[in-house]
Amino acid sequence: MKKNFLTIIILALGILNMILTAVIVFAVVPTTMRTNNLISKVASTIDLELESPDANDPNQINIADIEVYQIPEDLTINLKQDPGDTKSHYALVSVSLSINTKSEDYKSLQPTIATNQSSITEIINDEFSKYTVSTVTENKDKIKSEILKKIQEHFKSDFIISISVGKLVVE
Repeated sequence: MKKNFLTIIILALGILNMILTAVIVFAVVPTTMRTNNLISKVASTIDLELESPDANDPNQINIADIEVYQIPEDLTINLKQDPGDTKSHYALVSVSLSINTKSEDYKSLQPTIATNQSSITEIINDEFSKYTVSTVTENKDKIKSEILKKIQEHFKSDFIISISVGKLVVE
């Protein structure tokens, strides 16, 4: 009788083991696979962000191919008045242009920058004067992009690649 009882216990444990193995295969393994896929996606996203997207860009301009043209004098610009403000506000701005020396238009248009300096300063004045003393520093990047776009339209070329505002003093 002892042998029969022991055989029944071993048989019951074997069946229980088989049931638990089936539960693991059909319930736990698919969840683990989905979790593993999610972890793989997150890891691949992190790896993509570590690589610079501009590193392999053929349109990226080498720093040695950039010439800087400094507008000789600082510009004093009247700013738009805030509603209810009677005091005049000004911005003192130092601007320089970054020029691509490898551009097709560089040789023909670079000498004309000095002769068009009054037009460039007018574009800068017009763009800065659209803003009030409280909003000019918040919108500095927007102002720079608008100035760049208008200067590129003026020269009908994109040989000027960026605008730098070195000094911006607002009162």
